Amino acid sequence: MNAETVALIEESQGWRELALAAEAGRLPQSVGVSLPSVMHGAFAEMYGRLVLGDDGLWTEGAHPDMISAGGANAAPTIEECRRLQGELALHPLSAKRRFAVVWSADKLAAEASNSLLKITEEPPVHGCILFISEENNLIPTIKSRIWSVHIDLPEEMTKPAPAPRDAREWARWVDAGRKPSPEILFLEMQGWARDFAGRGDYMRASELDTLIRIMEQRRLPVSMIQDAAFAVLKEGVPYEKILGGLW
Repeated sequence: MNAETVALIEESQGWRELALAAEAGRLPQSVGVSLPSVMHGAFAEMYGRLVLGDDGLWTEGAHPDMISAGGANAAPTIEECRRLQGELALHPLSAKRRFAVVWSADKLAAEASNSLLKITEEPPVHGCILFISEENNLIPTIKSRIWSVHIDLPEEMTKPAPAPRDAREWARWVDAGRKPSPEILFLEMQGWARDFAGRGDYMRASELDTLIRIMEQRRLPVSMIQDAAFAVLKEGVPYEKILGGLW
């Protein structure tokens, strides 16, 4: 995890509430959190370390007692939800608990959501569930059974902002830009996409959003992300050509 991304999450009121609950030994068994998708992976690992402990068994954001259903921008199917329930009921392998993550929970189909109602109401005593999403719009029957948390970010990171417009502004962005983390860079670019959409340039906004999601999934380094953004937005190179080998 990148230190700057961790700091952003830790400074939010929602995270402080969870950390205090963990310190007091009263973490809820089911939590729903909403925050930008580019930060989902970092948050899941951070919260997982609160639940399972920072025991040296974490590898690339995963732990032997961590179970995942769904993925980035892909909500789990009903079959994956049922598998999660079965695996969560098993005894922990190394920690005191098992930790289940339901990714893209705001995109769950109705039947998949309904299949999770019983386990959110009566989870195994050693099980903890995290519903992670971009929007706080889980179905009411799940929302009523979980502790809902919002990770608030600084306003300048969430509001629309124009992308660099000419060579000088691009040079300034790159020079100032060796950004501290991909997540912070993605948040900045999402502000550009919102600005394009706000000005009615929906094609540019959609292309930029697609570019961000592909780069996020492939975990590209900051330098490659900046080069790709420059090529697409300044030079007009189709993003399919830039990322053709990464599809």
